[in-house]
Amino acid sequence: MYGGRLLGAIGLVRQARPGGFCPACRVLMKARDARQELAKPMVAALVVLAGAGVAWAAMVHHSRAMAGMDMGLGPIESFAATWVVMMAAMMLPSAIPVVLEFARTAEGRRGWQVATGVLAVTYLGVWLMFGVVCYAIYTAARMPWPNQGVVVGLALALAGVYSVSPIKRASQARCRELCALHGPLPFNLMRSAAVAGARYGLSCLGCSAALMMAMVLIGMSSLWWAVILGIVVLIYKFAPPLRMRYELVLSLALVALGVAYLTMA
Repeated sequence: MYGGRLLGAIGLVRQARPGGFCPACRVLMKARDARQELAKPMVAALVVLAGAGVAWAAMVHHSRAMAGMDMGLGPIESFAATWVVMMAAMMLPSAIPVVLEFARTAEGRRGWQVATGVLAVTYLGVWLMFGVVCYAIYTAARMPWPNQGVVVGLALALAGVYSVSPIKRASQARCRELCALHGPLPFNLMRSAAVAGARYGLSCLGCSAALMMAMVLIGMSSLWWAVILGIVVLIYKFAPPLRMRYELVLSLALVALGVAYLTMA
């Protein structure tokens, strides 16, 4: 009994949807049927969240395997695989609201589970393209440099300054707007999933690109920095709209992290 209430409170179960082909039939069935059923959209969101958990486990293993090694970003194939895993770990949890809303809106349509997966994959694809661009710039600049620690510290400080920029704040507002989806999905569900994933990914990119650029410069095996910057991303996405003074506090915290990194470099 209490277990059912708990599952209902977290949205994993819901009252069974009544059958029937007309509104009157549905009303009568609802009055008779108080059974509960599994909330499939919530299950889909939890599957995506579990994927993020697996990615975190892979990152922990990679960090331990690379401990004490400084090899830059490595070949593009290795970088791309590691980057996708890192983005799945750091960014997929922040995409859960749009995944859940899409699943709720698309439920009942043919192939909605696959379409939800397409949304998540498209979202990661946006971050993969961003990572490849960062890799190209990193390689063209012949990094890592002898003073790479100074570069990382400055990147973190600049990420703090960027966090109060109009572009970041507009992208953050756009992320919140896109989570609502605003109405029924078009007829082609797969195309809708790809478009929703791309739009949300681009808005997320505008919100968190500076943090991820700093992550590239820090190194792919820096687990603790991945945790710290992942928490900042969650604050960006899940915190309600903050007053400017609270935004400045977060910005100063990132600048302080950059200064701390500079002093330890």
